[in-house]
Amino acid sequence: MSPETAILVAATGLLGLIVGSFLNVVAHRLPREASIVRPASACPQCGHRLRAWENIPLLSYAILRGRCRGCGAPISAAYPLTELAAGVLGALTAWVVGPVWTLGPALVLTWLLLVLTRIDLDLQLLPNRLTLPLGALGLLYALAAAFLDLPAVPADAPAAPPSLLAAGLGALLGYGLLFLAGWTYQRATGREGLGGGDLKLLGALGAWIGPVAVLLTLFLAALMGSLIGGLLILLRGGDRHLAIPFGPFLAAGGWILFLLKDAIIRWYFALSGLSV
Repeated sequence: MSPETAILVAATGLLGLIVGSFLNVVAHRLPREASIVRPASACPQCGHRLRAWENIPLLSYAILRGRCRGCGAPISAAYPLTELAAGVLGALTAWVVGPVWTLGPALVLTWLLLVLTRIDLDLQLLPNRLTLPLGALGLLYALAAAFLDLPAVPADAPAAPPSLLAAGLGALLGYGLLFLAGWTYQRATGREGLGGGDLKLLGALGAWIGPVAVLLTLFLAALMGSLIGGLLILLRGGDRHLAIPFGPFLAAGGWILFLLKDAIIRWYFALSGLSV
Protein backbone atom coordinates (compact mmCIF):
# COMPACT_ATOMS: atom_id res chain seq x y z
CA MET A 1 0.00 0.00 0.00
CA SER A 2 1.41 3.37 -1.03
CA PRO A 3 1.71 6.19 1.54
CA GLU A 4 -1.01 8.14 -0.29
CA THR A 5 -3.40 5.19 -0.12
CA ALA A 6 -2.56 4.60 3.54
CA ILE A 7 -3.42 8.23 4.35
CA LEU A 8 -6.67 7.96 2.38
CA VAL A 9 -7.66 4.76 4.18
CA ALA A 10 -6.83 6.17 7.62
CA ALA A 11 -8.64 9.45 6.97
CA THR A 12 -11.71 7.66 5.64
CA GLY A 13 -11.73 5.36 8.65
CA LEU A 14 -11.68 8.34 11.02
CA LEU A 15 -14.42 10.02 9.01
CA GLY A 16 -16.39 6.79 9.24
CA LEU A 17 -16.26 6.89 13.04
CA ILE A 18 -17.83 10.35 12.98
CA VAL A 19 -20.41 9.28 10.41
CA GLY A 20 -21.17 6.23 12.55
CA SER A 21 -22.09 8.51 15.45
CA PHE A 22 -24.58 10.28 13.17
CA LEU A 23 -25.90 6.95 11.89
CA ASN A 24 -26.77 6.05 15.48
CA VAL A 25 -28.99 9.13 15.61
CA VAL A 26 -30.60 8.23 12.28
CA ALA A 27 -31.18 4.61 13.33
CA HIS A 28 -32.85 5.68 16.57
CA ARG A 29 -34.93 8.63 15.37
CA LEU A 30 -35.88 8.08 11.73
CA PRO A 31 -38.09 4.99 12.28
CA ARG A 32 -39.87 6.93 15.02
CA GLU A 33 -40.61 9.86 12.68
CA ALA A 34 -38.44 12.18 14.80
CA SER A 35 -36.07 14.86 13.54
CA ILE A 36 -32.50 13.68 13.03
CA VAL A 37 -31.20 17.22 13.60
CA ARG A 38 -32.93 18.44 16.76
CA PRO A 39 -32.95 18.18 19.71
CA ALA A 40 -29.42 17.34 20.80
CA SER A 41 -28.66 13.75 21.71
CA ALA A 42 -29.88 12.71 25.14
CA CYS A 43 -30.27 9.60 27.28
CA PRO A 44 -33.60 7.94 26.41
CA GLN A 45 -34.02 6.91 30.06
CA CYS A 46 -33.47 10.15 32.00
CA GLY A 47 -33.19 12.81 29.29
CA HIS A 48 -29.61 13.77 30.22
CA ARG A 49 -28.28 15.93 27.36
CA LEU A 50 -24.97 14.64 26.10
CA ARG A 51 -22.07 17.05 26.19
CA ALA A 52 -19.49 17.21 23.42
CA TRP A 53 -17.03 14.96 25.24
CA GLU A 54 -19.78 12.36 25.71
CA ASN A 55 -20.27 12.15 21.94
CA ILE A 56 -16.75 11.19 20.89
CA PRO A 57 -17.03 7.99 18.81
CA LEU A 58 -15.88 4.86 20.68
CA LEU A 59 -13.86 6.85 23.24
CA SER A 60 -16.87 8.26 25.10
CA TYR A 61 -18.42 4.80 25.48
CA ALA A 62 -15.16 3.54 26.99
CA ILE A 63 -14.79 6.54 29.34
CA LEU A 64 -18.40 6.23 30.50
CA ARG A 65 -17.97 2.46 30.84
CA GLY A 66 -21.11 1.90 28.82
CA ARG A 67 -23.41 3.79 31.21
CA CYS A 68 -25.29 7.09 31.16
CA ARG A 69 -23.50 9.78 33.16
CA GLY A 70 -26.85 11.09 34.37
CA CYS A 71 -28.73 8.02 35.61
CA GLY A 72 -26.29 5.15 35.24
CA ALA A 73 -28.52 3.27 32.79
CA PRO A 74 -26.59 0.93 30.48
CA ILE A 75 -25.84 2.23 26.98
CA SER A 76 -26.49 -0.33 24.25
CA ALA A 77 -23.34 -1.80 22.71
CA ALA A 78 -25.02 -1.23 19.34
CA TYR A 79 -23.87 2.41 19.50
CA PRO A 80 -20.09 1.86 19.59
CA LEU A 81 -20.42 -1.17 17.30
CA THR A 82 -22.16 0.99 14.68
CA GLU A 83 -19.41 3.61 14.96
CA LEU A 84 -16.73 0.95 14.66
CA ALA A 85 -18.44 -0.69 11.69
CA ALA A 86 -18.79 2.65 9.89
CA GLY A 87 -15.08 3.31 10.39
CA VAL A 88 -13.90 -0.14 9.36
CA LEU A 89 -16.22 -0.41 6.35
CA GLY A 90 -15.32 3.11 5.26
CA ALA A 91 -11.61 2.34 5.45
CA LEU A 92 -12.08 -0.94 3.59
CA THR A 93 -14.09 0.80 0.88
CA ALA A 94 -11.38 3.43 0.45
CA TRP A 95 -8.72 0.72 0.22
CA VAL A 96 -10.63 -1.22 -2.46
CA VAL A 97 -11.85 1.73 -4.54
CA GLY A 98 -8.87 4.05 -4.21
CA PRO A 99 -8.54 7.82 -4.79
CA VAL A 100 -11.06 8.15 -7.64
CA TRP A 101 -14.35 10.04 -7.88
CA THR A 102 -16.37 6.84 -7.42
CA LEU A 103 -15.15 6.62 -3.80
CA GLY A 104 -17.67 9.28 -2.72
CA PRO A 105 -20.73 7.40 -4.00
CA ALA A 106 -19.25 4.13 -2.72
CA LEU A 107 -19.02 5.54 0.81
CA VAL A 108 -22.59 6.87 0.63
CA LEU A 109 -23.82 3.41 -0.36
CA THR A 110 -21.72 1.73 2.33
CA TRP A 111 -22.98 3.90 5.17
CA LEU A 112 -26.62 3.87 4.01
CA LEU A 113 -26.55 0.07 3.91
CA LEU A 114 -25.05 0.05 7.39
CA VAL A 115 -27.81 2.19 8.89
CA LEU A 116 -30.47 0.11 7.10
CA THR A 117 -28.89 -3.02 8.57
CA ARG A 118 -28.90 -1.50 12.05
CA ILE A 119 -32.59 -0.50 11.80
CA ASP A 120 -33.64 -3.88 10.41
CA LEU A 121 -31.82 -5.71 13.19
CA ASP A 122 -33.40 -3.45 15.82
CA LEU A 123 -36.96 -3.19 14.51
CA GLN A 124 -37.27 -5.58 11.54
CA LEU A 125 -38.03 -2.53 9.42
CA LEU A 126 -36.52 -1.03 6.27
CA PRO A 127 -37.92 2.52 6.06
CA ASN A 128 -39.06 3.93 2.72
CA ARG A 129 -37.33 7.16 3.72
CA LEU A 130 -34.02 5.34 3.23
CA THR A 131 -34.65 2.59 0.67
CA LEU A 132 -36.31 4.86 -1.92
CA PRO A 133 -33.57 7.55 -1.83
CA LEU A 134 -31.00 4.76 -1.99
CA GLY A 135 -32.50 3.57 -5.28
CA ALA A 136 -32.73 7.13 -6.63
CA LEU A 137 -29.06 7.70 -5.77
CA GLY A 138 -28.14 4.53 -7.66
CA LEU A 139 -29.88 5.82 -10.78
CA LEU A 140 -28.21 9.23 -10.33
CA TYR A 141 -24.86 7.47 -10.04
CA ALA A 142 -25.40 5.87 -13.44
CA LEU A 143 -26.69 9.18 -14.87
CA ALA A 144 -23.65 11.09 -13.60
CA ALA A 145 -21.26 8.58 -15.14
CA ALA A 146 -23.11 8.74 -18.47
CA PHE A 147 -23.68 12.45 -18.89
CA LEU A 148 -21.25 14.41 -16.71
CA ASP A 149 -17.68 15.12 -17.71
CA LEU A 150 -16.15 12.92 -15.01
CA PRO A 151 -12.86 11.01 -15.21
CA ALA A 152 -13.40 7.69 -16.96
CA VAL A 153 -13.56 4.61 -14.73
CA PRO A 154 -12.82 1.18 -16.24
CA ALA A 155 -15.89 -1.05 -16.37
CA ASP A 156 -14.08 -3.72 -14.36
CA ALA A 157 -12.88 -1.32 -11.65
CA PRO A 158 -14.20 -1.72 -8.09
CA ALA A 159 -17.45 0.22 -7.59
CA ALA A 160 -17.64 1.10 -11.30
CA PRO A 161 -21.02 2.67 -12.14
CA PRO A 162 -23.36 0.59 -14.30
CA SER A 163 -24.77 1.91 -17.55
CA LEU A 164 -28.08 3.72 -17.29
CA LEU A 165 -29.83 0.77 -18.95
CA ALA A 166 -28.21 -1.72 -16.57
CA ALA A 167 -29.18 0.43 -13.56
CA GLY A 168 -32.82 0.54 -14.65
CA LEU A 169 -32.96 -3.18 -15.43
CA GLY A 170 -31.23 -4.00 -12.16
CA ALA A 171 -33.77 -2.00 -10.16
CA LEU A 172 -36.72 -3.65 -11.90
CA LEU A 173 -35.24 -7.13 -11.64
CA GLY A 174 -34.28 -6.74 -7.98
CA TYR A 175 -37.77 -5.63 -6.98
CA GLY A 176 -39.50 -8.11 -9.26
CA LEU A 177 -37.53 -11.14 -8.09
CA LEU A 178 -38.41 -10.69 -4.44
CA PHE A 179 -41.99 -9.71 -5.25
CA LEU A 180 -42.40 -13.00 -7.12
CA ALA A 181 -40.63 -14.98 -4.36
CA GLY A 182 -42.76 -13.38 -1.64
CA TRP A 183 -45.99 -13.89 -3.58
CA THR A 184 -45.16 -17.55 -4.21
CA TYR A 185 -44.29 -18.15 -0.55
CA GLN A 186 -47.47 -16.49 0.66
CA ARG A 187 -49.61 -18.52 -1.75
CA ALA A 188 -47.94 -21.75 -0.67
CA THR A 189 -47.91 -21.21 3.10
CA GLY A 190 -50.50 -18.52 3.81
CA ARG A 191 -47.83 -16.50 5.64
CA GLU A 192 -45.94 -13.40 4.60
CA GLY A 193 -42.31 -14.36 4.07
CA LEU A 194 -40.81 -11.07 2.86
CA GLY A 195 -41.61 -7.50 3.79
CA GLY A 196 -42.01 -4.70 1.30
CA GLY A 197 -38.80 -3.16 2.55
CA ASP A 198 -36.80 -6.17 1.34
CA LEU A 199 -38.22 -5.73 -2.15
CA LYS A 200 -37.35 -2.05 -2.24
CA LEU A 201 -33.87 -2.68 -0.85
CA LEU A 202 -33.00 -5.24 -3.52
CA GLY A 203 -34.49 -2.96 -6.17
CA ALA A 204 -32.35 -0.10 -4.88
CA LEU A 205 -29.24 -2.29 -4.92
CA GLY A 206 -30.07 -3.29 -8.48
CA ALA A 207 -29.80 0.36 -9.51
CA TRP A 208 -26.25 0.44 -8.15
CA ILE A 209 -24.98 -2.89 -9.49
CA GLY A 210 -27.06 -3.92 -12.51
CA PRO A 211 -29.12 -7.05 -13.34
CA VAL A 212 -26.45 -9.78 -13.35
CA ALA A 213 -24.96 -8.69 -10.04
CA VAL A 214 -28.40 -8.37 -8.44
CA LEU A 215 -29.03 -12.05 -9.17
CA LEU A 216 -25.77 -12.95 -7.45
CA THR A 217 -26.66 -10.63 -4.57
CA LEU A 218 -29.87 -12.55 -3.97
CA PHE A 219 -28.01 -15.86 -4.17
CA LEU A 220 -25.31 -14.68 -1.75
CA ALA A 221 -27.87 -13.20 0.65
CA ALA A 222 -29.89 -16.42 0.65
CA LEU A 223 -26.74 -18.46 1.27
CA MET A 224 -25.62 -16.28 4.17
CA GLY A 225 -29.14 -16.18 5.57
CA SER A 226 -29.44 -19.95 5.46
CA LEU A 227 -26.10 -20.53 7.16
CA ILE A 228 -26.50 -17.91 9.87
CA GLY A 229 -30.21 -18.60 10.33
CA GLY A 230 -29.54 -22.32 10.68
CA LEU A 231 -26.84 -21.65 13.26
CA LEU A 232 -29.16 -19.37 15.28
CA ILE A 233 -31.92 -21.98 15.16
CA LEU A 234 -29.51 -24.60 16.51
CA LEU A 235 -28.35 -22.27 19.27
CA ARG A 236 -31.98 -21.63 20.25
CA GLY A 237 -32.85 -25.29 20.55
CA GLY A 238 -34.34 -25.87 17.12
CA ASP A 239 -36.95 -23.11 17.18
CA ARG A 240 -37.84 -22.81 13.50
CA HIS A 241 -40.20 -19.88 14.09
CA LEU A 242 -37.33 -17.55 14.89
CA ALA A 243 -37.83 -14.28 12.97
CA ILE A 244 -34.61 -13.29 11.21
CA PRO A 245 -34.58 -10.11 9.12
CA PHE A 246 -33.40 -10.63 5.54
CA GLY A 247 -32.36 -7.02 4.95
CA PRO A 248 -28.88 -7.30 6.53
CA PHE A 249 -28.03 -10.23 4.26
CA LEU A 250 -29.23 -8.34 1.18
CA ALA A 251 -27.18 -5.32 2.28
CA ALA A 252 -24.05 -7.41 2.81
CA GLY A 253 -24.43 -9.25 -0.48
CA GLY A 254 -25.11 -6.06 -2.42
CA TRP A 255 -22.15 -4.27 -0.85
CA ILE A 256 -19.78 -7.12 -1.72
CA LEU A 257 -21.05 -7.25 -5.31
CA PHE A 258 -20.84 -3.48 -5.65
CA LEU A 259 -17.16 -3.43 -4.71
CA LEU A 260 -16.07 -6.63 -6.45
CA LYS A 261 -18.76 -7.12 -9.08
CA ASP A 262 -16.57 -7.89 -12.08
CA ALA A 263 -14.24 -10.27 -10.23
CA ILE A 264 -17.14 -12.18 -8.65
CA ILE A 265 -19.10 -12.44 -11.91
CA ARG A 266 -16.04 -13.75 -13.73
CA TRP A 267 -15.35 -16.24 -10.93
CA TYR A 268 -18.98 -17.41 -10.90
CA PHE A 269 -19.13 -17.95 -14.65
CA ALA A 270 -15.78 -19.71 -14.62
CA LEU A 271 -17.04 -21.99 -11.85
CA SER A 272 -20.16 -22.69 -13.89
CA GLY A 273 -18.13 -23.52 -16.98
CA LEU A 274 -19.56 -20.54 -18.87
CA SER A 275 -17.82 -17.64 -20.57
CA VAL A 276 -18.39 -13.96 -19.87
